[in-house]
Amino acid sequence: MSERAEVSFRKYILDDFQIEAVNHLLAGNSVLVSAPTGVGKTLIADYLIEDAIKHGRRVAYTAPIKALSNQKYKEFKELYGEEKVGIITGDVVINPEAEVTIMTTEIFRNMLQQDQERLADLSHVVFDEIHYLSDEDRGTVWEESIIFMPENLRLLGLSATIPNARELADWIAEIKGHSVQVVIKKDRAVPLEHFVYHPLTGATNLNHLEQEWRKRRQKDGGVSQRGFTRRREQGISHLSLVNYIAKRRGLPCLYFVFSRQQCELKADELSQSADFLTRSEKKRTEEILERMIRLYNLENWQTIHRLKWIFMKGIAFHHAGLLPALKEIIETLFGENLIRVMYATETFAVGINYPVRSVCFDAPTKWDGVSFRPMSTLEYFQMAGRAGRRGIDKRGSVYILADLERYQRHEFPSTNPDHIESLVSQFNLSYNSVVNLFKNYSRNEISLILDQNFATFQARNHKIVLETRLNRLNKEMNTIREVICKDWGNLSCPKARDAAFRQLRKKERRLKYIRGRRAKESISKEIGELKEALGSLAQRDCCQEEQVRCEKRVKKFEELYKERISLEERVSSMKVAGRFEEDLEAKVAILEELDYLKSGELLPRGEFASQIYAQELLITEFYFAGLFHEWDEDQINAVIVAVDYEPRKGERIPKVLPYDLKPIKKIIRDLIYRHGVDERQVLFFPSLSPLAYRWSQGCDFLELLEDSGLQEGDIVSAFRRGIDLLRQIRTACAKEDQYLAGKIKNCLDKMDRDLVQVNL
Repeated sequence: MSERAEVSFRKYILDDFQIEAVNHLLAGNSVLVSAPTGVGKTLIADYLIEDAIKHGRRVAYTAPIKALSNQKYKEFKELYGEEKVGIITGDVVINPEAEVTIMTTEIFRNMLQQDQERLADLSHVVFDEIHYLSDEDRGTVWEESIIFMPENLRLLGLSATIPNARELADWIAEIKGHSVQVVIKKDRAVPLEHFVYHPLTGATNLNHLEQEWRKRRQKDGGVSQRGFTRRREQGISHLSLVNYIAKRRGLPCLYFVFSRQQCELKADELSQSADFLTRSEKKRTEEILERMIRLYNLENWQTIHRLKWIFMKGIAFHHAGLLPALKEIIETLFGENLIRVMYATETFAVGINYPVRSVCFDAPTKWDGVSFRPMSTLEYFQMAGRAGRRGIDKRGSVYILADLERYQRHEFPSTNPDHIESLVSQFNLSYNSVVNLFKNYSRNEISLILDQNFATFQARNHKIVLETRLNRLNKEMNTIREVICKDWGNLSCPKARDAAFRQLRKKERRLKYIRGRRAKESISKEIGELKEALGSLAQRDCCQEEQVRCEKRVKKFEELYKERISLEERVSSMKVAGRFEEDLEAKVAILEELDYLKSGELLPRGEFASQIYAQELLITEFYFAGLFHEWDEDQINAVIVAVDYEPRKGERIPKVLPYDLKPIKKIIRDLIYRHGVDERQVLFFPSLSPLAYRWSQGCDFLELLEDSGLQEGDIVSAFRRGIDLLRQIRTACAKEDQYLAGKIKNCLDKMDRDLVQVNL
């Protein structure tokens, strides 16, 4: 296939970057594609998959979140037929040996550690949203997936944003031993226009906004302290911005708000004054709602009837706290262009392919779970990239709502895609990683593997850069040293003599006022020594210009010297090879104390923990304490939803739990205070336990919601995470403990039903 030839695929004429990527893949290379949202990078994966099916090969398609995996499964099922597509997510396992198997990246990593044979006939793995490698919480999963994937396997990495794609490719090529090609497309199919918006200025740029801010400060006589209430008084609200966009035909609009509650409040507030749908569109909306309400048996669910009138106006909201069925209804309406304004948290930006004409941000800052912080440029472009529909819009518009009362220019992200932050390794060792390393490799092999991560590669590259700079610095210092006057710094130098004379005059003035005999003798002696030194050396004959040049050289030399000292300290303190050995040894010591490891060999506890991928120590200790055998099925389900659960603000532990908390607390205390396990490794919060207990006993989901006070989506998400953990426990004990494996199967059947069940 010639690069210049016109190539069509599914009625699309492939762009040059798509053809280039496909050619590299067909030639047997791995490929990283960095291309903006909306230019068709997923078409490369589709081409690869279709070619694999045609030639009897298998492909794994990994996605960062289950929702995206589910979406891809439905999409590929329609394209290739149900028999050719499978999915494995921890939630569901359907047709796992299919030609195209969609899975979360975690599942792919787990299979590499536990069941590599099932991946033996794969030709390619697709890593969608590969920039997640830089994610603080989950990046290790991507690195381990690449490190442990078989040598014959080739990867296709897709992302809208990989500024250091070449560095990432070089790392993969180094550890996998094959060519990794980089394909970069910078131009968007639909260009973006970036604005900040304030009612006083309309849509403008930061420079104009800053001028207005300075005028306001002068008018107010300094920094205003009028507080957040002024925002509403000045008309600084989403309503003003949405109205502005609507008048300029900027709908549909995706409006990002980093708060679930605010998403819902803003949608409700807009619905009080706006209606974006025609009569025929309302009819279509109603038909879709009625069909999907029947499909999911939501007729008795009050929430859907409360929201129906908002949807009928072309307005909706989307966040992780929504019931999955409601999310699907909203996404269906959005996909049918029946939602004109969607308020959403940033989870909507991950992979879900719904472009709009305008994207809005309610503020330049976001809540990260600890505090408000400025959006990174990467985060901004991940969300802003949804603006502009290919083939429909000439350009996409992005707006940030600005508040002059709280204006800080540094909080606004850069609108230059060249400023997107580079991917940085977040590699760290979990206890599961450690036990699996000892399960599958020798101690020497483990040391080699620990040096194969991206963090070590980046550290080595960084050290080389610093050493190169240090070498240049030394050469530059040597060059300057050769031209610096040999008399610089002694009293022959005019500059030094001037300074000495100034010091002499200062001492002589002090002498006049000193009354103490000893002090007077001391300063008189200093004056005499200084005069003698000045008299013993003749002043060098230097013109003023030469003195200035000499001073500049010395100043430059001193600056370089300071930089050299700093660089030498950084280089000497940088650890490249073996940088994770200390962490490994610390975790091994704890695992040996806990009887998971002995002399590098896995003990029964270690074997069990190797198959648990979240809170592995906690669950293993529950098992070996016999708690899963003591608890009945409903109690197990009540406990499992509390494992690895991070409560939202205001959640409390119920006074009455359906199980005894004492043995659990003792295990947690021992792990933390006796063995030194980090608190993050033993997360347990039982706020949802009573709900899970009732659900396990057969309670209806809508009845469950009546007095929970929690959001439906959070409950479903916790139940589904519990189901995932139950599957892992069942697998871990299947060979040695058939009784418990059967008991866990019953637990799964009780949890995985009705609205909690994934519908594919």
